[in-house]
Amino acid sequence: MINEQYFLKLPKDFKNKCKIYPPSVKEVVDNEYFSKYRYLLTITQEEIEDEFLNKKNENKEISAIPTPFEFLLATSFHNKEIEKLAKEAFYFFIKSPITFLYDRKEILLCDLEKTIKESNSIKDIKRKFITIKEDEYFDFQNAIRESLGEKKVEPPDPDEDPRVKRIKAKARYRDKIKAKKGMGISLGTLLASICCMGIGINPLNVGELSYASVDSLIKTYQEKEKYETDIRALIAGADSKKIKPKYWIRNLDE
Repeated sequence: MINEQYFLKLPKDFKNKCKIYPPSVKEVVDNEYFSKYRYLLTITQEEIEDEFLNKKNENKEISAIPTPFEFLLATSFHNKEIEKLAKEAFYFFIKSPITFLYDRKEILLCDLEKTIKESNSIKDIKRKFITIKEDEYFDFQNAIRESLGEKKVEPPDPDEDPRVKRIKAKARYRDKIKAKKGMGISLGTLLASICCMGIGINPLNVGELSYASVDSLIKTYQEKEKYETDIRALIAGADSKKIKPKYWIRNLDE
C-alpha cells in the first residue's frame, strides 16, 4: 500500500532527523546514477550475503559478512568514488549534504566542515549534530524504499537455519536470472501506458508524477480494467461460478 505523501510527491519526516523527498519521474529519468543511488541505499542483508557467497564460490577470501550499514561505510571508506556516489545518493533523497563519521560509525546529516565554519559556538554545532546510527539505518532504508513505491522489507532473522538460508539464496539467484532474461516492462512503456489512461496525464506532464506513483497507477488501472471486463462478461451471460469480479478500489497488496 503506497504512502499517500510519497504518492503526491510530498516529503515525509524520518524520526525528526531529516525529511525524505520522493523523486519525480523526471528526476529519476534525468539522473544517470539513480540505479546506483538506489543500490547503495537499499541493498539488503540477503543481497550482501549473496555477493559474499559468490566471492566464496570464486575461491576468493572473504571476511565476516557486514550489515547494510557496515557495507555502506566500509565501501565508502575504501573507495572515494563510491563515497562520492553515496553522498550524492543521500542528497538526492534528503536534500542535505552528509558526512561519514567513520571512526564513530555514524552518518552525520550535514556537511561537518561547513557546519563548523558557520557555527558561532560548540552549542550551535551540537544542535546540528544529527546522525543516523546502525540501529536506525534499517528503518531509513525502508523509508527510501517507500519513497520509491517499493515494499518495505522485514529485518533478517539472526537465528534462521543455515539450510533455509541456502535454499533462499538459491531461489534469489534463480529469480535474478529470470529477471535478466525477461527484463520486465520498461519505465518508458509504463509512462506511455499512463499517458493512454485518459486521466489527464500526457508526455508534457508525466514527468511531474512521483516515481512512487507509477507502479500504483498501473496496477490500479489494471484492476479497474479487469473488474469492468468481468462485469461486462457476466452481463453477456458468462458463468458466474467461474468469474468473480473483485471491486477495484481496495488495498491491492492485502
